[in-house]
Amino acid sequence: MNLKPLSLFTMPLLAVLLFSQSPVAFADQAKDNIKAKTEISASSVTLNWDKIGTDYKVYKDGKLIGETRENTFVDTTVKPDELYKYHIVVYDGDQLIDTVRISTKAKSSLDNSSLKKVNQINVPDMTIESIAGSDFVTLNWPEIPDDDNVYEVYRDGSLLASVSGRQFNDENVTHSTTYRYSVIGKKKLSEDEIKNIKKELDDNSANVVSDEELHKRENTFEAIKFVKTIDSNLEANLEESRLMESNLININSSSPYFSFRYMTFIPDARVPIPFIGGLGYYFLGNNRGFNVLSESYKTQQNIDVTFDEPSYSTYNQRTGVGETVIVDEGWVYQDADTVVCTPSNGKYKLYLLAPNSYGTDLKQFGAGASCGIPFFDNFTPDIDHYYDAWIERDGDWRVKGSHDKAPSHEFYIYDRSSSSYTTIFQHSVLRKPNGEAEFNALLPSWDDTYFDISG
Repeated sequence: MNLKPLSLFTMPLLAVLLFSQSPVAFADQAKDNIKAKTEISASSVTLNWDKIGTDYKVYKDGKLIGETRENTFVDTTVKPDELYKYHIVVYDGDQLIDTVRISTKAKSSLDNSSLKKVNQINVPDMTIESIAGSDFVTLNWPEIPDDDNVYEVYRDGSLLASVSGRQFNDENVTHSTTYRYSVIGKKKLSEDEIKNIKKELDDNSANVVSDEELHKRENTFEAIKFVKTIDSNLEANLEESRLMESNLININSSSPYFSFRYMTFIPDARVPIPFIGGLGYYFLGNNRGFNVLSESYKTQQNIDVTFDEPSYSTYNQRTGVGETVIVDEGWVYQDADTVVCTPSNGKYKLYLLAPNSYGTDLKQFGAGASCGIPFFDNFTPDIDHYYDAWIERDGDWRVKGSHDKAPSHEFYIYDRSSSSYTTIFQHSVLRKPNGEAEFNALLPSWDDTYFDISG
């Protein structure tokens, strides 16, 4: 298918970094803390805070960038779209009394999204900023599309709260621990979108979907942030040569290497063919759960990025597509074939977005796939996913994009320095009330999932 197209607030301990486009007010505090605000542009970050303690140090990405006795600091060395981690350290004389880590990104200088320009997808900026101490995490996010502005906040897959507003404080955390936070908004389909779905169902599908069910359909908007709390030993935080995050790559490597792996698969053993011409027959599924190392999939796309020296990067794309097998009600083999889905025929896509404009420390690219099946070609929509990615030499990354709600989708990033994958997301196939996989979700006008994720 073709996908559719913060003023002041209180931190539990120390500082706050705000999205410049949306003001938030300070709340009352139970004890002396630093209250701060930040103004962010494409070329600077300005930190302002209440005067608590006597001296302050500001670190950016593990490097000391300022010492001051004033309650303001301006960083003019930022670049558009880059992710930054600030570490504000407070002293009372020679005594270290507090510290906090803030993760945010600079604004974009222009809209160079491959999603919007090439695939006509409009994915909103939903990047979460985080403020972490040893015993708290605060999340702030821009406006995420949602019908009632009540967002669901998850941590490591478990629902923490439903939040009215754009801030959440988590005080039930452990020091030196990495958490995966997710903020979800949902927006029901418009009447025009429902009308388009009905037409596509009439043209392509053997399944009947009621008006009631169609009016329950909603696009999902998910912002995800990986956050690591700081060490409870404040001195230990200052001894680190880098502010280590869960996905930090060893910057001493002569050629830092990253690989983004995106796979789709059918988790069932078999699924009924839902399209005209397939009644009474089944597609064999991959019969598996989420598994980054699985060799059984419908589609697989790997984008490899190597930060070569001194001033260029190497990009490589590796793709694969699984065989489609048809059986009848008694599991008797009927037919099998493999769709031609390759970069050369445009089904797998890789766009290098201004690869030299960010220098040697940040690279941006767009990627995605639109792969169908080798049967019922006039009736079956494609499996689609698209994303933009930002990857920095030190291992910070961000992905932003959209995907169908069928089949199951899984997305990972590989870290060569640790020889391991980090899960970006795992989304299960949408299911009908009777438990069957909902492959109408492949239709062009059906609701989709939009994501903005940073590590």
